[in-house]
Amino acid sequence: MPDDIFDLVQAGDVAAVETLIAKDPAAIRARNGQGLSPIQMAFFGGQHAVVDVLLAAGPELDAFEAAIVGDAEQLASRLDDDPELLTAYSPDGWTLVHLAPWAGQPETTRLLLERGADLAAVSRNTLRNQPLNAAVAGPNAETRTACVRLLLEAGADVNNRQAGGNTPLHTAAHLGDASTAEALLAHGADAGLRSDDGKAAADYARERGHEDLAQRLEAG
Repeated sequence: MPDDIFDLVQAGDVAAVETLIAKDPAAIRARNGQGLSPIQMAFFGGQHAVVDVLLAAGPELDAFEAAIVGDAEQLASRLDDDPELLTAYSPDGWTLVHLAPWAGQPETTRLLLERGADLAAVSRNTLRNQPLNAAVAGPNAETRTACVRLLLEAGADVNNRQAGGNTPLHTAAHLGDASTAEALLAHGADAGLRSDDGKAAADYARERGHEDLAQRLEAG
């Protein structure tokens, strides 16, 4: 039986996580080999029931945790205490304004934009992307477009390229996210741009079976 909090988080064992932190509340503040917390690992792994249990314990969140779980009050407090966090990078190479919209959190995204977060910041990992690219790739389809619109309205470069030459529109097409694709097009996304492998956004959509979106992108 795993008894390390990260093993329990990975397994999605809600009851065991709850039991562990009841016995040892400090376990919430543990860090794994990458320097990430149980809350971050649970969220990144899609273990949202585990996230809920961890948050129910009432922990003081660091700025990166607050950004991804949408706790604007704690995020504002961390930034008030240390404004340099606005340009800091997480252990896995993201800024706060990458993480908040990726996580589908409009409230913390809006706060970061109000504080002047850098929309051209490039992640320090293999994706080498800007916050808009991260937002378009976010796992929460229900709030993804709203976060993307916030970045676009704040002036994010709609045609910026991440590793591999992909634009945000390529990613939206790959996901079959017509709503986000329309938001990008409305802000000047160029459907004719090609990735390093020579593919336009319509090609990405068609490869994933999103024929209607492919035709929309080809129509311009």
